[in-house]
Amino acid sequence: MLTFFRTNQVFYSVMLIVYILLLRFSVFTAPFQWEPSGQGVLSDLLYGWVGSQGFMAHIIAIVLLVAQGYLVNVIAINNRLSNEINLLPGLFYVWFCCAIPDFLYLSPVLVGNTFFLIALNEIFGIYKNSACADKIFNAGLWLGVASLFYFPFVFFLLVLVAGLSILRAFNLQEFLMAVVGMFLPYFFAGMLFFWFNKFVFFYENQISRNFDFFNFSQIVFTWDTWVKLAIFVIATIFVLLNNNFFFAKKNIQVQKKIDILYWVLIAAAISLPFQANVTFEHFLLLAPTLGIFFGLTFTSLKPQWAEAIHFLMVVLVLALQFVPWLL
Repeated sequence: MLTFFRTNQVFYSVMLIVYILLLRFSVFTAPFQWEPSGQGVLSDLLYGWVGSQGFMAHIIAIVLLVAQGYLVNVIAINNRLSNEINLLPGLFYVWFCCAIPDFLYLSPVLVGNTFFLIALNEIFGIYKNSACADKIFNAGLWLGVASLFYFPFVFFLLVLVAGLSILRAFNLQEFLMAVVGMFLPYFFAGMLFFWFNKFVFFYENQISRNFDFFNFSQIVFTWDTWVKLAIFVIATIFVLLNNNFFFAKKNIQVQKKIDILYWVLIAAAISLPFQANVTFEHFLLLAPTLGIFFGLTFTSLKPQWAEAIHFLMVVLVLALQFVPWLL
């Protein structure tokens, strides 16, 4: 299967549709009842239109995944993150977004990742760019929109600040551009709710209900809970331990951008203890970084080994979806 994605033609990202349907087809028949958690006011609005489950919600989730996989590939190719140009980063991004059954729905994090990837693309575009005020502002703006779907994206301001410091000499004016851009969506949303005399509703539903400290009451520890945790813990440790490999044979520009991908992991970890009623969906924040790094890893493997390991990864995903039905 990986053969189809060992190409430098971004158009072939359309093949992700087949891959996504393979990993997610169980949602159309699954008895598992899922409820969104940690959503912001824009998620509430979206669910008011299409619901959190149902056929339309699943179709929107698939469309978002296709677009996100395409965007991950564009980021990886345009920024030369890999020594070999291919579409594996987008493929493994999709795999991580379907890795456990909790991810197979139109979650606030999945929607928010769309805007975060746009912001990340803007951040990468500021390197050695003297006229990048619009990119800095837009990066903050898209992060603000993402956080209106899933509040912890607020903490990804750390990624933006780190990006400014890594790719450019720190400048207070540029920092303020990013901050203003990020909180402008909150200003407009707050003003809109205030106009309709619902500002308290906005505050409670966007900030108050989403902010807590070490609240993991929604996670029930069973055997599959430990398997789900193991997937992301092992993947993250692998990425951290192999940082020398990802930096090898890369020029300074690419190394700086890889640094920023590690800051995504840091921001996701920092946001974890402050999110109220944390669920496994929070791990979707790691998907952009893990997807890109696993794409680079499988690019370096011999094709037969890459195919065999990827096949086992697909089997693991399907087993997590169907084995609980049989128990």
